[in-house]
Formats: sequence, C-alpha cells, structure tokens
Amino acid sequence: MRLKRTAARLVMAWLIVSCLLACKPRGENAPAAPVRFRPAPPALVEDRVGSEADLAVTEEEIAAARKRLDGGLVGIISCTMANEYHYQAADSAQKALAGFGLRAQIIDPEARSDKQIAAIENLTAAGARAIVICVLDPRVVGAALKEAANKGVYIVQYAGVESAVNGIGVSIDDGDLGRAAGEYAAKLINDELGGKAVAAILDYPDLPNTVFRANMIEAALIQSAPGAEIAGRYLGGTQQNALTSVENALQARPDINVVVSINDAGAYGAYQALAAAGKDPKKTIIVAIDGEKKARELIREGGMYRGTVDTGPARTGQLAAQGVVKILAGSAVPKQIKVPVRVITKADLTEK
Repeated sequence: MRLKRTAARLVMAWLIVSCLLACKPRGENAPAAPVRFRPAPPALVEDRVGSEADLAVTEEEIAAARKRLDGGLVGIISCTMANEYHYQAADSAQKALAGFGLRAQIIDPEARSDKQIAAIENLTAAGARAIVICVLDPRVVGAALKEAANKGVYIVQYAGVESAVNGIGVSIDDGDLGRAAGEYAAKLINDELGGKAVAAILDYPDLPNTVFRANMIEAALIQSAPGAEIAGRYLGGTQQNALTSVENALQARPDINVVVSINDAGAYGAYQALAAAGKDPKKTIIVAIDGEKKARELIREGGMYRGTVDTGPARTGQLAAQGVVKILAGSAVPKQIKVPVRVITKADLTEK
C-alpha cells in the first residue's frame, strides 16, 4: 500500500513538473509566434491630382522604406510581358526598386485575369508588403486586390487608377493621350494640307480606356481642324484589325488621307493599307499613340508616319517604384499621380 502511495506521489510530481515546464512564460530565446506585417494605412492626399514631382524620394525615405520592408517582397504583376509598353513598365519598376535596395519580383499573367488573381493571392501568402500592378479587368481582379489590402498589402496601380485600394494609381491619362494625338494631327492638317482632309480614327471598342482615347482624338480634330472631315471610326488595336479596316474604308472613301490611331499597333496596319493603295507619303498623315520602337523608326524615315504620343512606360515604372518607397516610408502622397505626355516627331529623333 505504501508503495502504491509513493508511486502515485511520484506520478503527481512528474505531472506538476511537466506542466510547469510546458506552461512557463516564454523567455527571450523562445521562438515567437509569427506575426503578419500590418502596416498603417498610407497617408493619401485625395483633394488633387499629383504630378511626378510629388513622387520625388529622399535618401531618408529610401532608408525608411528599406527598414519597413525588412527583407520582405514587392510584387510586380504586369498585364503581359509580350507587349513593349508593359514589358518596359514592369522592368523599369523592378530595376528602380532594386536600385533602392528593395527586393522585387515580376509575375507575367500572360494577359489573363485569372492568373493575376492567383499572383495576388500567392504574393500575399508569401508576405509581399506591396504589389505594383497593371490591372487587366478591375471587375474581375478587384475583389482579390481588396482582400490583399485588407491583409495590409499596399497596392500601387499603373496604367490605371480605379483599383488602387490601400495605395495609389500612377498613370498617363487616356484623355491626355487622345487629345495630344488629335491636336498634333490637326496641326499637320492645318500646316501642310491647308486645313482640308478626310480623316479616319482607329478605335478599339472592347476597352473603355481606348474608347476614351478615340473620343478625345475626335474632339481635338473637330476643335482644332474644323475644315477636316471625319470619315468614321474603325476597328484597330492590332495590326491585322487595322489593315482590314483601312482597306475596307478606302474602298468606300478613297480620299482618306489622315489616320489617327489609339495605338501604334493599329497604325502599322493603316500604314500597310495606305502604302498598298499608293498614297503619296507627302500628302498622307498617320499619328498614333504609344511611342514604340518600330513607330519611331517609321517616323525617322520621314514618310507618312508623322508622330506618336509617348506613353512613357519606363517613366511610369520608375514612378510606381518611387510610389512604393513613399508609401513604405509613411510619407503623404496624392492618391492619383498623372504621368506627363509628349508627342514624338521626326525632329525629336533626328540626330544633332
């Protein structure tokens, strides 16, 4: 009996000691439970549209951003890396972030919204503290971005502003792009064609932003070259679309001698169609938007391709990276940053 009581006491003592060891407070060397990064909301200025000057960063802000990131990740989700604009924007953002000492990773969704959603979710799960993104479809991707923002991820959107939850939008304004293209085409019509012309506008109705560009092109032509006739708006967006559209348009209106396109890709098709129709390069005008390398080469040659509006992909990526720094550093920054536009002409490309 005595042995049984002794054994029972020993078991009880062992249980007490085990409990004390297991339940004792954590010491300094005990591993802490993982704590998710929960930054403060960004300090956003929403009563005005900002400019590139608002994103100038200081050495103190760069140091603060590095400390805040603390080895974490900045994700960059492009719309696609197969397009010159989007490749340059994403690549420029990554290089700029690396220059600031911030680790960044580019993900190519291959122009698929479902892959953008997966990328947002994976980056959030991996502990990304900011995501720089070109949003393909705000209606599809918006919920995933809001969920990431609710978990403390900052969102910096480029090529748009409507999905910049918990962050900022850095974008060229489509209205500015269309207006610049239309005004330059109108100037050429007035200066070289005596104010008289028959113009075709290349549109892409599937995307609201390109429709807005086309609207502004048309408004600028009407206002600045009132003597020009607008033959119509035709499907562009891709080289093949525009080639077919302009070939058909010339059957009905062989007097078309001006084409203004919402992008360079469509303008290449118009160039093919006009050249095949035997149009005089000195009396035919093409103006487009994007500032692509091929467009610059055609402009430099001095033919009918007369100008392209630079959408500034490299500058956009740089500014998006600076926006990440400003937000991580806790600096106040406008919710919307407008990237400046400029028209590239032969004079800009001629070696001096």
